[in-house]
Amino acid sequence: MTQTSVTAGGALAAARRSALHPVLILLTAFLAVSVAMMAFLVVVTVFIAPIDIAVWIRCSFVLASAIVLLVCARGAARGSRSAWLRLAIIAPVIVVAVVVIVSIPGFLPGWVRIEQAVCGALVLPAAVIALLPRTRALFPRGA
Repeated sequence: MTQTSVTAGGALAAARRSALHPVLILLTAFLAVSVAMMAFLVVVTVFIAPIDIAVWIRCSFVLASAIVLLVCARGAARGSRSAWLRLAIIAPVIVVAVVVIVSIPGFLPGWVRIEQAVCGALVLPAAVIALLPRTRALFPRGA
């Protein structure tokens, strides 16, 4: 391997990390909000009143999706094209799912809908960044 290819590889790795840094921050915040919501549900259930099973299920799915997205983003930041592809596919799907869930009248309590909207607002810019042409260029086919 020549010095030029090593330098180019290092520059590409640095560009990937730089491009995905905001995504990692957004998805870490998404995970933190999801964990806080699950902790809140536990506290309310133990000390105040039971929480509807639909809320538990929905918040569990959101927590799982936060973990999956963050794992994908970390892999992409380390240079994995397949992790970037998963991120670029899953993040927009989650945004659409959040919009649909939040817009169904009466499905979830208002306070859960607000939390879900906050999660969607954190994932949306991460999805946009992952799909930008300049980000896509950092993960060429066959590289």
